Amino acid sequence: RAMDFRPRLRERYSRMLALRDFSEEYMERIMATTVTVVGAGGLGSPSLTLLAAIGFGKIRIIDHDVVELSNIQRQTVYNTDDIGLPKAEAAAANLARMNPEVEFEPIAVSLTRENARQLLRGSDIIVDGLDSFGARRAVNTASVSLGIPYVYAGAIEYYANVSTFVPHETPCLECLIGDVEDDPARSCAAVGIMPTVLSVAAAVQVNETVLLATGRQPQLAGRLMHIDMTDLSLETFDISRLPDCPVCSSGHHPLPGPGIPSVRVNMLCSGDFGVSPEHLVELDLASIAENTSSGHVTKRKERFIVVELPDGARITLMAHGNAVISGVRSADEALRIYYSLVRCSD
Repeated sequence: RAMDFRPRLRERYSRMLALRDFSEEYMERIMATTVTVVGAGGLGSPSLTLLAAIGFGKIRIIDHDVVELSNIQRQTVYNTDDIGLPKAEAAAANLARMNPEVEFEPIAVSLTRENARQLLRGSDIIVDGLDSFGARRAVNTASVSLGIPYVYAGAIEYYANVSTFVPHETPCLECLIGDVEDDPARSCAAVGIMPTVLSVAAAVQVNETVLLATGRQPQLAGRLMHIDMTDLSLETFDISRLPDCPVCSSGHHPLPGPGIPSVRVNMLCSGDFGVSPEHLVELDLASIAENTSSGHVTKRKERFIVVELPDGARITLMAHGNAVISGVRSADEALRIYYSLVRCSD
């Protein structure tokens, strides 16, 4: 949508528009961006406040919990009067009073591996406000399969970690955490958490979200920032993609969803890339062809279709899910095209 420069709106965002490297076009992109914040607790609360204040067009809030008295000390999006209310609903109501220009979509459910794709579909950016690795793994898998950037953060005591995962461009969360599991003895309830570290981590997350929304390179793409409030230090480390990562490696790519199997990709002798499902499937080629952008399908037969993309890439997709992709330089790029096309039949 074109930005509405009503005087009141211009005044609301005037301090950002005054920045020397921030344009009206950037503000327009932010207002057209849908951000999903998963978890509206200690991390999600300051992130939500900043995202709403900055003016992101739509903010989806996913949280299954209710507000408790012990939350108020660090979860600043809530008031004492909100105790007992669903966090997603209370956060949306409070933020809407702060910035009525933003559309809020509260969803009071638990995000799981089974529903993550459905809950996150339609997002432009995912922001992590979670406190468990199980839920984060579900978000990460959905992020990769849907091609949605995921801004991760985790915090405990005086420490926090932040990173940005861009599907098909950077390593993913699985590459970072490996087989790490949640430890009840290291929960916030057990060891505590300093509210200030949450605000710092959330500010970094939202800064990364602004860069993504405005088409600029996020500072933490493929890097991990460690925040230590005991000595006010910030350190960054490069993250490497695991060659056998079960989520994002070029050799094995799960794509959750009905009828869509895990696939493998290999470079062919011709330099093209071949994609093969691990198990036999039957794709609805007619549906895929119908949902593909007009003019892109150059040949359609009963058992295969050929799609030529504007950037010169071409994919030949067979009914059993096999495909040959030409005109691309990497397995990740080939898989991005494959996933985007196969999802047309979802």
